[in-house]
Amino acid sequence: MPFRTERRHQYWSADVRHLDVVNEGLVGSKAYAITILDNYSRAVVASAVSPTQDLSAFLSVLHRAVKGHGPPEALVTDSGSVFRANRAKAVYEALGIEKHEIEKGKPWQSYLETAFNVQRRMADWHFSKAESWPELHRAHARWAEEYNAQYHQAHERRPDGRRSPTEVLGVLREARLLPADLDRTFFAEHFTRMLDVSGYVVWRRRKVYGEEGVAGREAALWLREKTLTVECGGEPLSRYAVEFLAGADKPRAIARPVLFGTAIPPTQPKLFALSILGEGGWLKTLRLEDYAPRRKRPGSLQQALFPYHEAWG
Repeated sequence: MPFRTERRHQYWSADVRHLDVVNEGLVGSKAYAITILDNYSRAVVASAVSPTQDLSAFLSVLHRAVKGHGPPEALVTDSGSVFRANRAKAVYEALGIEKHEIEKGKPWQSYLETAFNVQRRMADWHFSKAESWPELHRAHARWAEEYNAQYHQAHERRPDGRRSPTEVLGVLREARLLPADLDRTFFAEHFTRMLDVSGYVVWRRRKVYGEEGVAGREAALWLREKTLTVECGGEPLSRYAVEFLAGADKPRAIARPVLFGTAIPPTQPKLFALSILGEGGWLKTLRLEDYAPRRKRPGSLQQALFPYHEAWG
């Protein structure tokens, strides 16, 4: 095994699994499990289910892993394009992460190959029963928690008696980067907004949909090059492709919405699902009117009520 480790966070493995057991008619799109695992402890340091397997989805999971545990010494992946993208390479370099790839035709060189096989046995039945994204999120979160907490065969001979990935991983270590520096590594800009009663946030005179079920909560907006992601409580709610006007920071168009759903408990029950309005009736983005131009100030001061020399006469 070329990526055998001698200490925690020496090697992390990252991979994407298509959850083909999920009923796409119920959740509305394909579903993928994007997971990062510490090779030494076999612990899942970050994982998420996503309707996409693109670069933004992967970097979101990597950001969560590094934020919680600090960057690893090296990251092991296959030759997938998202792991080799220029933006991903820039993040690796900024964090001091060495990048390695498993050999083609040898998937067993990734420790996640075994973890995904365990996932199939532990969670696929629950994934197949999910009728919505919130249910799928909960089933996935349950799998990650139980996988980390249960006995792992790789640790059965440890002299310290630690048998589960969580016990071997130990407490969270202190990150080497301040949160602000870490955010700048992954994102171009960060904004904070409140979700309105319908689950929308306002960004640069545009209303973009996050999630109606968490209306009234604070949301984080992450801008990464040409992608805008709306998050709440660390979970992505939605993502949009953004096109900017040439030489300006004003968005020309916001399109291609991807809705993730959320496992966050709703703040209030929905009157009705917005999805029943159909694609034509349910607008995920709304263009707001520009602010009214400020009135020009008068060119001269207000005339005096009486001459000053009379006041001193």
